[in-house]
Parts: sequence; structure tokens; C-alpha cells
Amino acid sequence: MKRLAIAAAIMIIAMHSLAAFSVSMDNPIDGPFGSVSYAGRFSDVFSNPAALPLMETDPGPFAITLGFSDSYKASDFPSERLPMFQDQDWTLGLSFLADHIALSAFFGTDFDRHPGTDPVFDIHSSLRLELDMAYALPFFSFGVRISGGNSMIRSSKTIDNISGIFANAWFSPFDRESGSEFFDVGLGAILTFGPFSGGAYVGRLITLRNDNIYVGWDEIAESSTVSISLGAGRFLSSGDLRFFRPRASFSVTGLADDSTRTIEAEAEVCFQFLPDSSFSIAASYLEQQHSFFHFNPDNAFVNIFLRGEGAGITGTVGVSFKATDWTVFAPSIGFSYVI
Repeated sequence: MKRLAIAAAIMIIAMHSLAAFSVSMDNPIDGPFGSVSYAGRFSDVFSNPAALPLMETDPGPFAITLGFSDSYKASDFPSERLPMFQDQDWTLGLSFLADHIALSAFFGTDFDRHPGTDPVFDIHSSLRLELDMAYALPFFSFGVRISGGNSMIRSSKTIDNISGIFANAWFSPFDRESGSEFFDVGLGAILTFGPFSGGAYVGRLITLRNDNIYVGWDEIAESSTVSISLGAGRFLSSGDLRFFRPRASFSVTGLADDSTRTIEAEAEVCFQFLPDSSFSIAASYLEQQHSFFHFNPDNAFVNIFLRGEGAGITGTVGVSFKATDWTVFAPSIGFSYVI
């Protein structure tokens, strides 16, 4: 526990010092490292609950994650006050793990900046609870996710300095945000055959709509992701740890409607130095509002991320930018500690 307290303190200090540089767009902190068809790492569970019983190492009973993100335009910097603070997101996650079950709580603070030169923000404080249950058979794993939460808001608050950021994030009263409550039941599966794997996840098999439980094809289709991947195993046929370990995936989210469909092609290379120490680099192309076989880079983002792992601590840093315009970019940073 002493190691955990020290690691958590280091992460919180890093959040205060790096928050101005931590940014992302609509991707999770895991960025191109996450896919519905990936399994083996603890972080894969957040993409698909079916990955829970497929972890390559015993992660221990508890995990803490921290993520920080924002987004910038080059035009923000010459004239705006607090130009390094635009639409910043902070996330703290706590997870308790067992063989086939995981309970997680995610606490988020989002700053949405109003257009204009004055630093006026809507600040959202959110809570999401998530229960994952999964079971694995030979070559096949399936899982269920039950999640719910809501958010509070402070509207149109002027923030002039760093102390104002933390005062509004942690020490000021919030108002209830109407319509923010949600409840979802999701279902995921992963099929593995040698180096190939396929995954599927339906995020809203059952959901809450107008304060009523709802089951409908529109929600199922919009929240469904299918993915295929190809990757090298952790060990060579000789039993030695594989030093150079590549993997890649292709995913489609939103199966019925072009306006909600997203595709993502990911590639990753991991250098495994020791069983618990590695360094990885990953890149992806993510396109929103995709029409099948008609690519539109104007709706796309390129993501480049680095990740280092060792002694249960994982650090991730990355940047996302518009595929056609590098003046819009979004760095991000994340930490996790698993014991």
C-alpha cells in the first residue's frame, strides 16, 4: 500500500504540472492501443469486457488510472488568455479486479471553453460506475458490462488563473445537469484462433431513454463495434519472450448509419525487454461519418502514441491531429498503476 500511495502522489503532482499540455479529441486515453478485438493487457478490458479473463499476466486486485486531455488550434495562441487551457478533460479511475469480475468507478472533470478571447467555461463533473463480468472458453470469451452515472455542471464561469482552475474543478458547488443520467447494459465477445482474433461489442443492448428502460435496433446498431486483428504471441515457439511484438486491427463502429459510423485502422509495435517491462509505439487512422469504401480525410484524425510499462506502472503519451490540417492537434497523457 505504501508503494501505491507514493505512485498516486506522483501521478497527482504530474497532473498539476502537465495538465496544460495534456490533450485529446474524442479518443480515449488509450488511443490506438485500444481495440475491441485486443486482449492481454488490463487496459483492453475498457474496450471490451470479454478481455477480462484473457489477461496475459495476473494484474492484482486493484488498479488506479489517471488521464488528462485537451485540444488546440494554432489560432488559439496569439490572442486568447489562458491559451494552453481550452477544452481540458481530467479522469480518475479506480478498479477492483477478481478472476471473472471487475468493478470500476470513473470520476471526470471536463472544461468546455466558450468561443471568444475571454476564458469562460462550462465545467462538468461526472461519475460513471461500471461492472464487468466475463468468462472464457477455449478460443472464445464473452462478457457483460453494466454501467451508469450522471454529471453536474457549473455554467459560464470565468477562470483567469491556475488557482481558479482547481477552485472551480474541486471546491465549488455544482448544479444538476438535466438529462445527464444514463444506464447501459453491453455485451462483448472475442474469438481467437492463433495469431488472429475477432471482437464484437454492443455498448447499449439495453439503455435508458426518457427515464425508461429501452431496447431498440437503433441504439444497438449505433453502439455496436466489430473488429479483427492480427498479432504475434507474447512468447516464441522456443518459450523465450518475444522481443519484437507487432499487432494491428481494423474496427467499425455504428453499423447502420453513415452519420454515426466510425472506422479505425491501428498498428502497434511492442518491444518486450522483460516479462513486466516494455515500450510500445502505436498509430491509427480514425474516420468519423464514414461511408463504406468512400474515405473522407476531412472527417479523419491521425493518432500517434507511446507507452512504457514496468513494475505495474504504465505511462502513455500521445497526440492526435486532423488528417488534413496539422494546425488542429490534441496531445494527451495517461498513467495507470496495477497491484
